[in-house]
Amino acid sequence: MKCNYCKQTITRNLTMKEIFLPKKILSEQLCSRCAKKFQLLEKKESCQGCQRQTKKAYCNDCLRWQQLYPNYDFHHEALFSYNQAMQEWFEEYKFKGNYQLRYSFVSFLQSYFKQKKEFIVIPLPISKERMNVRGFNQVEGLLGAAGITYQPYLVRFADGVSQVTKTRNERLQLTQPFELTKEGQKAVSNQNILLVDDIYTTGRTIFHGAQVILENHPAKLYTFSLAR
Repeated sequence: MKCNYCKQTITRNLTMKEIFLPKKILSEQLCSRCAKKFQLLEKKESCQGCQRQTKKAYCNDCLRWQQLYPNYDFHHEALFSYNQAMQEWFEEYKFKGNYQLRYSFVSFLQSYFKQKKEFIVIPLPISKERMNVRGFNQVEGLLGAAGITYQPYLVRFADGVSQVTKTRNERLQLTQPFELTKEGQKAVSNQNILLVDDIYTTGRTIFHGAQVILENHPAKLYTFSLAR
């Protein structure tokens, strides 16, 4: 079998599970060399709000979000640091359209979401214009590859330039681009919701999505991203 990312042949002894699922593992493995490039986030000495590495209880960004959303008990989790290797991976997956890479972190995502079975998973959407250009929603791709059930209750009614091109201040000033479907408005009420994005930077996109969900009174609302 070959590495899902670098395509080099992986040589190791297969487990019994892998022997009986040969087609599945061909597209869902990273070689040890590639896996080492991606840095798992530490929960020690991290912000209680967004998991940024800090010795303070809350980073400056989360203190700002607490002022803007005083009634929201914000809790975000991520798996990986958005380091150079992860930036390059997202460039290949998200912007160059290598959709096969959605399988790269299957085992990590499955392990995380196994602990969130009582949550309704809602991915952040992309606009119709972005979908026409890219051809896929990168968040839904990751969830689907890992076999995670999700509900498309959020829709994006506003298009815009990719946030990669925006400064930090420009990202924070973005206006609300999301709304819940009618089905979603009923479905999230009094339920545990897990809002999922691919990358957490300033938190602006996540909080826009959270805002429209909070208006419909979920029991809990947590957020998650692959990278932070």
